[in-house]
Amino acid sequence: MQQSSDALIAELVGGLEPVRPLRFGEGVALALAGAAVTAWVVIGLYGLRADWLAGSVNPMQLVATGLYFGLAVAASVTVVIMSRPQVGSDHTGWRWAAAMAGLLPLAGLVVAGVKGRAALSSQAMIHGAECFAVGSASSLLVLGLLVLWLRRGAPTSPERAGLVAGVASGAFGIFAFSLHCPFNDIVHIGLWHTAVVVVMGAVGRAVVPPLIRW
Repeated sequence: MQQSSDALIAELVGGLEPVRPLRFGEGVALALAGAAVTAWVVIGLYGLRADWLAGSVNPMQLVATGLYFGLAVAASVTVVIMSRPQVGSDHTGWRWAAAMAGLLPLAGLVVAGVKGRAALSSQAMIHGAECFAVGSASSLLVLGLLVLWLRRGAPTSPERAGLVAGVASGAFGIFAFSLHCPFNDIVHIGLWHTAVVVVMGAVGRAVVPPLIRW
């Protein structure tokens, strides 16, 4: 009987191989590297903002860009933590960054209400659609890297992990395009730039879970 049990255990563990543990720093570095490559490609294709090249900085644009970057980093950190489930893990830190960035669309809506139709002219819509399209496309590299990282781990809530991964990639994507986007209007930034984060969050929530389930 003992011999039979030993044989069964040996058979069960015979095909097992050691797995390299997921390292927190490695996961965050992977997301940041993807963001850096994305920013480099965007600047290479579209160029850096003209005012930055001239040595001028618009405070509103700088604050908005910083908020999106902060949200991107906070959400990426959360995704990395989610890939390594453990008792007592806190997955809510990114929400504070999201709340701060959420002031941008709120301000955009208020200003749009004051300006009326002038804030949503056909020209403004065209520029907004361009930012949305390029910002969303710029999110795909980071999203792909985060999905690969999650597949190496064991997230206990694939839906939440997908949502946060989408938010992280969207924030990095619009951050990268903000390095080129010449518009400083809070309506444009608050509505169109935030739309990238919201839509990519929805995409992550819908697409990522089937890719990372055990």
